[in-house]
Amino acid sequence: MSHNWKVTALSLATTFAVAYALCAIFDAVFPPFGLLTALAPASPWPIGGSPAGFAAGFVTAAAAGFVLGALYGVASAFWSRRIQ
Repeated sequence: MSHNWKVTALSLATTFAVAYALCAIFDAVFPPFGLLTALAPASPWPIGGSPAGFAAGFVTAAAAGFVLGALYGVASAFWSRRIQ
């Protein structure tokens, strides 16, 4: 596997986006029990309940995954060089 931060960032962004899509599907099937239903009051913009809310939440989850993946990739590359 490549030790490039972009690979880590893209993989975590994809994972977050898929997890968000699965949560949105669960919320649509079981409305009162969903994770997004519980997180919606704390969100500054709508993250579910409508197509625009789904799009906003999906983009937010993907962007957060990319940022966290990039931070992890950079830190991992830094510490792997530092330890050797």
